[in-house]
Amino acid sequence: MTDKWDPVDYHEHSYPQYAFALGLLERLRLNGDERVLDVGCGDGKVTAELATRVQHGFVLGIDASPDMIAFARAEFPASAHPNLSFRYGDAAKLTFRHEFDVVVAFASLHWVKDLPTALRGIKQSLAPGGRFAAQLVAKRHATAEIKSPLHRARKEVMGRPAWRTYFEGFEQRRAYSVDECERLLRDAGFVLRRCEFVTEEVTHQDADALKGYARSTWHRYTDRIPAQKRDALLNEVVQRCLEMSPADRSGRIRVRASMLEVEASVAGT
Repeated sequence: MTDKWDPVDYHEHSYPQYAFALGLLERLRLNGDERVLDVGCGDGKVTAELATRVQHGFVLGIDASPDMIAFARAEFPASAHPNLSFRYGDAAKLTFRHEFDVVVAFASLHWVKDLPTALRGIKQSLAPGGRFAAQLVAKRHATAEIKSPLHRARKEVMGRPAWRTYFEGFEQRRAYSVDECERLLRDAGFVLRRCEFVTEEVTHQDADALKGYARSTWHRYTDRIPAQKRDALLNEVVQRCLEMSPADRSGRIRVRASMLEVEASVAGT
């Protein structure tokens, strides 16, 4: 979560993450008075939505990108959102102690290299009886491949002769299996409530929107190649994705995508 992010680009093109997050927010059934920590809050729009749902509580968003935090503070100022604040923070270095009723992490924990440490920090952040909910990129079992057409297209293009040398020795983003996630949560001391895949049909308005979504979240990949070649790589990925998942007559691209959704709790006193 310490990679360089472009918050403006992300804010415009992170509509798939936002749609997934809203689904989990509905399932959380908040009372409205909770103290909430959002780990990996990014541009802050989901965090701000959380704040509207806990008007008698408060929400703190943390992120390891100073640029994201600066953007979130400017986009959702305390003057307009008095129960909302943002702070720089590393998910693997949490120091809170029993300060929150709910901790959430939307599409962020798969960027954390030391997930066991992050989970222990999250548990420590929760008050007795507190809840933890997260969405992360995962696979259905240990040997499974991620099935999203866009991610399959990226993997295929990265392996083509024109690009493969840039990715030699590259460490892919970790995708955990259900069994791995369940074990990690229990090892961290959580009581597991739910661990299941949630699938949404994501609609991209056109190829440019799909490319923007990829560009705004794939800097770990694109930063490995010369700046003048990045657009060409993204064009190849989008073209290959369209071959697997063609646009409809209006140009919209509908792609089914899945994320692993987990809910867990801390034993009460």
